[in-house]
Amino acid sequence: MRVVNFINKENLRIARENIGIDSKLASKKITASSRDLVFEWESGHSLPTWGQVLKMAKIYNVSEFLFFSEKLINQQKTVPDYRVGKLRKGSDNDVKKLINLVMTRQKWIEKYVKEEGMSKNKLQGLGASSSSSKNLAELITEKLKISIADIKKLKNRRDVLNYFIKKAEQQGIFVGKTISYHKINVEELRGLYISHEYCPFIIINRKDSLSAQIFSLVHELAHFFRKSDAISNVVDFRSLNEGGFDHEEVFCNKVAVEILLPANEFRKDFYDKFDIYAFSNLYKVSELFIFYRLKQLKKIPPYEQEDLEKQIKEEMQKNLIKKREKENLKKGGNYNANMKDSNGSLFNKIVYNNYLNNKMGYVEASRLLLFSPEKYDNA
Repeated sequence: MRVVNFINKENLRIARENIGIDSKLASKKITASSRDLVFEWESGHSLPTWGQVLKMAKIYNVSEFLFFSEKLINQQKTVPDYRVGKLRKGSDNDVKKLINLVMTRQKWIEKYVKEEGMSKNKLQGLGASSSSSKNLAELITEKLKISIADIKKLKNRRDVLNYFIKKAEQQGIFVGKTISYHKINVEELRGLYISHEYCPFIIINRKDSLSAQIFSLVHELAHFFRKSDAISNVVDFRSLNEGGFDHEEVFCNKVAVEILLPANEFRKDFYDKFDIYAFSNLYKVSELFIFYRLKQLKKIPPYEQEDLEKQIKEEMQKNLIKKREKENLKKGGNYNANMKDSNGSLFNKIVYNNYLNNKMGYVEASRLLLFSPEKYDNA
């Protein structure tokens, strides 16, 4: 089949970035060649065949005629609308790819929920007017039916993370994790919330520690109730006691603290190092988080604060190094299981049920899930 005479290379690039995949992955989906042909087409070094154009249009979920139009495709919401950390030098803007992927999914889900007659999410923005972190924390705890007593009974931090994910998804909040091939570091993004009337999304960074993932999720839930779209790149507990931080991020940090460690849980006048480690095991959050909460509540003697903070940080750093060494020895894991985890249970369930009920075909379900729907049950 002969190549086309002309193609709008900018529209090729924008359409690809809008679904959140890189040129190499797109090339594998479109051609059998080992070359990155999509990059060649986007850079003007070569032209695709009509058959390849049709494949691209199907994968990118746009009309093939847009590739020949002189008018540029609308680019979806990009990173400057959000607060992000420092991107890696030479990064291909992986955070932007993630945002575009989420927003592509939101468009599809909106169409589905409208067809099913579902209503808009009624909790989103419910605490927008709240100026008290404690009051907003109480509202979130009530509406999501969060129980500190239940959290204390859970076995480990992964169970606590799953507990909060389940509570959020039961209220129509889509929760997922970063996708491994986007290669987003913790320094670039810890949590992401993108509002939507029908399908609000929260994404947390799978590379982060479980304690930090728990905090990031609850922090983004605060953004959800305030309906303040945001990317949070640093969980800095010093913001509980110090100035110089973004006001909205500080406020959402304080809300997260009030949810995870309510003040009425700490009734003694003062606590020491052993109490901090005991609380860390009880509430399934980091020792540093406990320390700053107790410091905020003035439950640690002033003369002990500096040495205790230094000691906790040193021990956490050693544990972090050991953890990373163990992770480096691990293999990549099962792709289908990782993608299922990244997508989130609520999104997976909606797509799979549509596929199972013959409301969509195999190709569309695979494109949305980024894995085969036939692997859903054993992913």
